[in-house]
Amino acid sequence: MSATSCMMDRRRFLAATASSVLAAVAAAASTPSEETDLDELGKFEVARGRAGIVIGVPHGTADTGTLDLGRALSQRLRAGAVFVTGFWDPKTRQRVNVNRPTEQLIGPDSQVLREWQSARAVAANRRYGALVKEAAQGPLKAFYEMHSNHKPQFAESIEVSTLGVSQGDARALKAALERAQERLEAGVPRLAVHVSPVDKVTYPNYRNASSISAFSGRGCAAEHPGHVLANHEWRLAYAACWAEAIEAAPWDLR
Repeated sequence: MSATSCMMDRRRFLAATASSVLAAVAAAASTPSEETDLDELGKFEVARGRAGIVIGVPHGTADTGTLDLGRALSQRLRAGAVFVTGFWDPKTRQRVNVNRPTEQLIGPDSQVLREWQSARAVAANRRYGALVKEAAQGPLKAFYEMHSNHKPQFAESIEVSTLGVSQGDARALKAALERAQERLEAGVPRLAVHVSPVDKVTYPNYRNASSISAFSGRGCAAEHPGHVLANHEWRLAYAACWAEAIEAAPWDLR
């Protein structure tokens, strides 16, 4: 082999080595950057409870009152939970959804003005799913995701979209929620309860709204009127209603 050929081979080797090193450095730097970006956008908390049942609160800042509702419900049921705060800009009304890999611009009455996928939304959704699995400590038998909204047409109702739930299970949960409301103190609003597949529930759509629907045995997304959950006493009262209903009509196949 000529001296010229050796020189060219050596240059190729050095160039390839440099490229590999730069790629490794870039890959190593990208992961911490992604994690740092998420931590700057919001906060994730995971709580362990009895295995198989998890309470999810993906919009603890954007959805009025859901953080308190979810915490109280988790404590009453001694259930696992994942709480997410942040991921919301009140000035621009832009939200990283967390429970799905998209972002949204949201109008004052909770209407979606625009929705799109982004790398940070994918990362946030990935972490949310991983923490729900951690909280479940095994198969996720029953998942209850808590939301609130300011849509005028849902100002007087609880809308529960389900997946993997029979009509009998849906009726039992609906009846249990209605019975629990009968014991609410005077002054606490009584809300109509709609639970699929017994009732027609077009909003929310648990199958599309939450990626957790892909691996929960039975699950739901439950929407509450924001004006009700904005009241501290009322949201704790509804946490008690939910705890009573879930214990009376369990979905965790005990």
